[in-house]
Amino acid sequence: MNQEYFSVQLAPEINLGIPLANMGAVIQLEVNNICPVPGVAAFWYGVVNFKGSLLWVLDSDRYFHLVSKQKLKRKLTAVVLKYDPAKSSRQIALVTQQLIGITTLKAQHEEISENISSNLKNCCSASAVTEAKNTYILNPANLSQQLHQQSSLISA
Repeated sequence: MNQEYFSVQLAPEINLGIPLANMGAVIQLEVNNICPVPGVAAFWYGVVNFKGSLLWVLDSDRYFHLVSKQKLKRKLTAVVLKYDPAKSSRQIALVTQQLIGITTLKAQHEEISENISSNLKNCCSASAVTEAKNTYILNPANLSQQLHQQSSLISA
């Protein structure tokens, strides 16, 4: 069955499809405005003020063990993910290399490639091939569970 997703590029060969129901805003973050939090896992950039609430900013390159050839930028592009669409307070910002936009994908519920990191594999529910690239379908509940298990982030 075909479904629409908001797709982002994590690496030149890896795209991530985010279910539209879990998609929040697309934001630009000044690196200087991200407040590092001592004692949390290294895959967190830190937190920012987003609409009056703290928003955790996830370094997708570190978390998904991707090799980034990009130099550290002054501005980062991120998508705000809602873990639970009914609760807007449960969200994080996922930093991405490039926005692709809304795409229609037919998820193939077959085993996800062994050639990707375990963190990426464990937070995705399926994959689809588009334009000779793999697009992995994000399962936000799995990502939330993994992040809470692997970091010092205290759930709200």
